[in-house]
Amino acid sequence: MTASLRRALPMTAFVVAGVVGSSFAGVANAAAPTTTTITGTVKTSLGAAVSGVKVSVVVGAQAAVVATTSATGAFSMTVRTGSATAQLTSTTANASLPQTWDIKGVATTIATSAVLNFSLPPTFAVTVHAQQGGVGVAGAAISQCDPALTQADTAVVLTGTAAVAPTQDFTGSTTNATGDVVLRSFKDATLGRLCARYQTTVAGAVTTYAARSGMINATADTGKTIFVPVVATQAGTIKDSTNAAKAGLNVAVRSASGQADSTSPVTTAAGAFTTQSAAGDVFVRISGSSLSSTVAPPTNIPRAFKATFDATSAGTPWNVLLPATVPLTVHVQNADGTPVTGAVIRPVVGSSYGAANPATLLAGASAATLTQQVYGDAKSDAAGLTTARLFADSSLASFRVLKNVGGGNIRQFVVPAGTVLTAAKTITVTLPAA
Repeated sequence: MTASLRRALPMTAFVVAGVVGSSFAGVANAAAPTTTTITGTVKTSLGAAVSGVKVSVVVGAQAAVVATTSATGAFSMTVRTGSATAQLTSTTANASLPQTWDIKGVATTIATSAVLNFSLPPTFAVTVHAQQGGVGVAGAAISQCDPALTQADTAVVLTGTAAVAPTQDFTGSTTNATGDVVLRSFKDATLGRLCARYQTTVAGAVTTYAARSGMINATADTGKTIFVPVVATQAGTIKDSTNAAKAGLNVAVRSASGQADSTSPVTTAAGAFTTQSAAGDVFVRISGSSLSSTVAPPTNIPRAFKATFDATSAGTPWNVLLPATVPLTVHVQNADGTPVTGAVIRPVVGSSYGAANPATLLAGASAATLTQQVYGDAKSDAAGLTTARLFADSSLASFRVLKNVGGGNIRQFVVPAGTVLTAAKTITVTLPAA
C-alpha cells in the first residue's frame, strides 16, 4: 500500500533497497531534515497483513522508536534520518506464523519520508501428535526441547537489505483432545527435537513429564509423533555412605529411548521419593545443590553434585546409597606465610561440575557417573583454613580461592584441574599481594 504524504515542496519519490528517497524540484543541495515520518507494513510471504508486530527502529545513538502494526499490518513513526537498524517482534498468536518470533539486525537507511515494507519468510506447517499407548495426550505443551535452537535460516525481509536470521519458538501451543497441534515454523534446518510437557497426578503426587520427538528439520518434515511411554510408579530412598537419609535431593528419570523425562518432588526428611517414570530401562539423575555459605552444608555429601546411572523401573523400590566422601582442606596464606581469613572456594565456572570416580549407587545397576562442584563450606578461619567435602575424585576440577580486600579488589589464585583427591587432603594456596 502506498502512503500519501504531505510535503513542503513538490518532490519525486524513488525506491532504492526498500527505502524511499527524495529529489526536490528546483532546490539545489537541500539539507535533509533532522527527523522524518516513516510508514510501512509487515506482511507474510503470501502478502497477508500481520497485526500486533512491534517495529523498533534505531538511528545512530537515538533511543529506539517503537510502533505496533495495525489490523492492516501498517505502522507509522517519526525518527531521525540516517543509517538505521530495525527489529520486528511478535508475541501475538497468528495461525500462519510461529507462536512467537523476532527478527533483529535489519540494516537500512532512513531518508525523508521513507517507506519500510517488510515481507516475512515463508513458513511450514508441522503437525505434532502426542500419544501414550496409542491414545492421544491432550493438553501437552509443545516447545523446542533445546531453547538454544531458536534461530531459523536467514531470509531477506526488507527488499535490498542483507538477509537476517529470525528466531522462533512455540511456547503456549498445547495439544487438543486427540493429542494434536499444528505449528508454523520458518524454514529451519536446526530446529532439533520438540518436547511435549504435561503433568499427571497419582494419589495426590504430581509428576511432570517432558516427552521428546525424534529430530526435526522444518525444511522437509511436516509431522512428528511424540510417544509417551507407559509409566510406572517408582519409589525409593537416598542415603549417604553412613546410611543416613538425605533430604532435599532431586530425582529425575528419563526413558532409555530419551523420549520422556519425569521429575519427582525432592526427597523427604526420610530420604524418600515417589515419581511416575517410564516403565523399563531408564536413565536416572540425582542432584543436590546448596551453594550459599550462609546455609549449613549437607553432611557427608558435597554441597553440589550430580549422579547419573542406568536402572530398570518396574515398581521395585530403589534404595540408593551415595558414595563416601573425603574432605579437601585449603590452607590460605599470604606471601609471608601468615594465614588469610575470610577467603572462599569457588568453581572456576559457576555451573561447571568436575567428574569423580565411578561408583555403584544401586544394586544391580551400572556404576554411576558422579560430577561435583568444589565449594567451600565457609570462609577461611583465623588459621586460614576452609574445608569442602567431595566424593573421592582422581582428577579434581579446577577452582578459585578468593579474598575480598575491599574497594572492589579481589585477590585470587586458581588451583588447576588434576589434583588427586582419593583421601583426605590439605592444599596450601598462597594468594598474590593485594
